[in-house]
Amino acid sequence: MERFAQRWNELVRARLDELEALRPGGGPSSSSFWEARADQLAARMSDADADAPLLAPLVAALEPTDTVIDVGAGTGRFTLAVAPHVAEVVAVDPSEAMLEHLREAAARRDITNVRYERARWEDATPRGDVVVCGYVLPLISDVAPFVRRLDAAARQQAFIYLSGTLPDVCHAPFWQHFRGQPRAPAPTYLDALAVLQEQGLAPIPRIVEAPVRARFADLDEAVSDFRENLMLSETDEVVGELTDLLAAWLVDTGDGRLRPPFATLPVAILSWTAR
Repeated sequence: MERFAQRWNELVRARLDELEALRPGGGPSSSSFWEARADQLAARMSDADADAPLLAPLVAALEPTDTVIDVGAGTGRFTLAVAPHVAEVVAVDPSEAMLEHLREAAARRDITNVRYERARWEDATPRGDVVVCGYVLPLISDVAPFVRRLDAAARQQAFIYLSGTLPDVCHAPFWQHFRGQPRAPAPTYLDALAVLQEQGLAPIPRIVEAPVRARFADLDEAVSDFRENLMLSETDEVVGELTDLLAAWLVDTGDGRLRPPFATLPVAILSWTAR
């Protein structure tokens, strides 16, 4: 019995069910959830240089002849960073809006060695030298076969990126405030480590401090972002209360934008040699 995988699946399903109850058909399992967030995630690519500490272990493992598979590529956080170091990147993502942003960003950077595959990882077929999966695993409710596919797709190494702290560190206090109870607990990188070991893999964990990427042009943008992530109603009362809370909580970045009141957060990198 894969008890660590079972624990993971139960935690993820409870969280997905929690969101589904609040917004039927509009949670992270739906395409609309990610289509709506594509613009916001793409905007954060302007701060990509801040990812250097995060990406160093991955880049150090690459060779110029490598093919890298980016699982859940999104708007290109990992793809755009590794493409200059390798022969090809295969960017896999189920969201066309995400991939379109990635295509545009690659074109602006004159990056031509990216192949785009619109698919869920469970349905994708590529194989490469190195596989990277960034911030996707906490949404996977059947984790064991997903992890096995990561390993099978890699000829050399695989990397999983996860939060090194509680995944809800930014939103948890606001969820508690408006809902009157904490969110269902999320699996952590320690749970992921246990799942990988249970699958017969030998992951090496690393923890690095990385700059917080959340940036907001103004308070209205922050309120819109938090309201959407917390799945709150758009009534004047709720929006006004959230505005007051965020006005007291967010800090100025020094360039006119706003961010959460911590400059960095720990990130967990789990890597292993493919079997």
